[in-house]
Amino acid sequence: MKRIGFLWVTIFILALSGSILVGRGLEARGGTREVPDEPLFVPSATFLRYASLGYQTMVADLMWIRATQEFGKELMTKKRWERKHKFLFPLLDLSVSLDPHFIGAYRYGGLLLHVVKQYENAIALYEKGYAANPDRWEMPHDLGRLYYLDLKDHEKALYWWKITDKLPGRPQYIPRFIPRLYAGAGHREKAIELWLEMLDATDSEWLRGIIHQELEKLGAPVR
Repeated sequence: MKRIGFLWVTIFILALSGSILVGRGLEARGGTREVPDEPLFVPSATFLRYASLGYQTMVADLMWIRATQEFGKELMTKKRWERKHKFLFPLLDLSVSLDPHFIGAYRYGGLLLHVVKQYENAIALYEKGYAANPDRWEMPHDLGRLYYLDLKDHEKALYWWKITDKLPGRPQYIPRFIPRLYAGAGHREKAIELWLEMLDATDSEWLRGIIHQELEKLGAPVR
């Protein structure tokens, strides 16, 4: 019975994912022509939870594949830029709604949204990932990177990288960026304080050299 259930779910989901773009003329006509801006059928996560008969993670994987396929096809169309990729976020959101611990979908999905400059949707996806996985460093890290590099918002980048710094497995460079973000956000004294604390705590000549450079930039005495 389990095998029959699994086969039924597989057939159902493959049929669903294959028909998810029906009517848009992309599947068999090539992707380089102007495409009508017709609605995309994206089922609700609630429906798919029941329909998957317990195979939610498999369905989440298929929705992730569907999202990346949609992304690739949209890159090849001649539609106006503002009409492209409108279905990318709904498909990504469906995938992580079915599997809230699908870290790759949050991270790489956020990067796809980043590439097409859907920054608000990327932020929403990362924040959803952090809410579902508060012990993982990846989503607050990627939020901080987005705010720092693209949106030039040092305050929000600082907020998320301070969270990242407290989580296990985070990149080793995060502590060095926090005082830089304090400085970028206008908190010079706090930045100096953190650099001096780091200077006192390390024996690494390489790191001490970096700290001296940062203190000099801030006009602080170097000891």
